[in-house]
Amino acid sequence: MEKVIKFLFWLLALMSPVNAVMVTMVFLIIVDFITGAYVSIRNHIPIRSSRIGHTISKFFIYNLVILAAFFLEQYIVNEVPFLKIIAGFIAITEIKSILENYNTIYGVNPFKALINFIKLSPLKDTIETLTEDDESKQNTDSE
Repeated sequence: MEKVIKFLFWLLALMSPVNAVMVTMVFLIIVDFITGAYVSIRNHIPIRSSRIGHTISKFFIYNLVILAAFFLEQYIVNEVPFLKIIAGFIAITEIKSILENYNTIYGVNPFKALINFIKLSPLKDTIETLTEDDESKQNTDSE
């Protein structure tokens, strides 16, 4: 038993720099599960064990991929921020799922609401300038 405790302590010490990322992913997975379950209950869709199993597998697979990216970045290719890139893609996937659930629950698309809010604010001129610059650049490239 003492060897197991020493091994676990060593493993946790080795993983300590990546613990915050892993906890964040677990939090996002839990929020996605809760919002998805709420959507199912609200729409009278039965919650299946396969969907719960999918959430559990996401928990393990996402954290293993994050851990692999951490070790790859730390010990093999430290010039490329693999951990941030992979964790970012996973986080975006989970946040997109959470926002889809939010849209299903409340009928409001948070991205569209944010864009509409920005268009009403003083940033509207800045956004229009940026889109005009992009359009003129595309027209110049096509000629």
